[in-house]
Amino acid sequence: MWDKKERDGLVFVVLVYAASRLFYLGAGTLFANLVPVGRFQRITADVPFGKMNLWSHWDGEHYVTLAASGYLQPPGNGSPAFFPFYPLLIRSFAELFGGPVSPEALSAWGPIVSLLALPFALFFVYRIAKNGWGERAARATVLTLALFPTSFFLNAAYTESLFLALTAGSLWALRVRRHLLLACLLAGLATATRNVGVFLLVPLTYEWLKNAREYRWRVAYLALAPSGLFAYAAYLWWRFGDPLLFYTEQSRWGREASGPVNTLYSALVRGGEGLVRLLSPSLWADPSLGRIADHLGAANNAYNLIFLGLAAALLVAGLKVLPPDLSAYSLLLILPPTLFGTSQGPLMGLPRYVLVAFPLFIVLGVLLRDRRLLGGWLILSAAFSLVLCALFVTWRFVA
Repeated sequence: MWDKKERDGLVFVVLVYAASRLFYLGAGTLFANLVPVGRFQRITADVPFGKMNLWSHWDGEHYVTLAASGYLQPPGNGSPAFFPFYPLLIRSFAELFGGPVSPEALSAWGPIVSLLALPFALFFVYRIAKNGWGERAARATVLTLALFPTSFFLNAAYTESLFLALTAGSLWALRVRRHLLLACLLAGLATATRNVGVFLLVPLTYEWLKNAREYRWRVAYLALAPSGLFAYAAYLWWRFGDPLLFYTEQSRWGREASGPVNTLYSALVRGGEGLVRLLSPSLWADPSLGRIADHLGAANNAYNLIFLGLAAALLVAGLKVLPPDLSAYSLLLILPPTLFGTSQGPLMGLPRYVLVAFPLFIVLGVLLRDRRLLGGWLILSAAFSLVLCALFVTWRFVA
């Protein structure tokens, strides 16, 4: 049985979850009805007031396509760059509860799956933070995560909620429950959700080395951690003859290995040029127009640069706050967009990648334990998140 403090912590997490999701779901619906919407959507066309489909934009389209017809199957030709576990869950929930398995229905089930995964993610993060840094830091951690500028992605048809639930669950099982087998099983599911789940091997191996006498032969469990990635690669080899198709397919969006120096230089140049456009009224014009699309791309580069600066600052501060394995894990999650960018969008996706690097939010929670500092941060963060939320639900690319 849980004691009163544990029950209070659970109630706190549930309240933060409910309040933050109502905040974004309500704001998203309002923005979708007030702001001009793009005319170039293909699968998840915007629908009347009150529907969940408006949260299935951009990458959400691809997950809906995969849930509907699988990889490289007409008419959608879903790309193998997107990993299978999340679309499998979307399809499974849709079939389990009946009704048509159509793109329209699946684009509603995607956000529902994300919303179901999120309370587990927040609870696991809360328990990890409380176990290592105390109750006040844990509560601040959950609040900063739930109201981060890109936290509206946690109720979108993206993998963020599910991936966060699996990765935080893995480290909760490891650090709080000291259950290496469960930790490695959850890590395996994380690597079937996103390839960067393989970075969990760093904290898992570190913890085993610290407690080798306790775990002993259980080191064999670590082989389960990358099992989702290996299983998916084996499937791609069997089906398409290329086990690395999830990587080579990135070229469809112009992603290529660029190196951190070149990416940083390009991000500074393009991000600096885009800073002046962040507050321009033309950002809210019809995004289908070519010149507005260029304007949006420039603004996107600017806030990518802002998020890079924030992530770098938290990584540095984390050297004093976090154990070395969690610092390394956070760095590895942030690193991919600095190594594989596009010519027009260096750091593409970085604002979302920061969202799942949850040890950085523990750093924020520790730094913002003072209520006044925390309150000021949450006001600014939530305000910025409303701007990005409005861009996302109206088909303006965010991350």
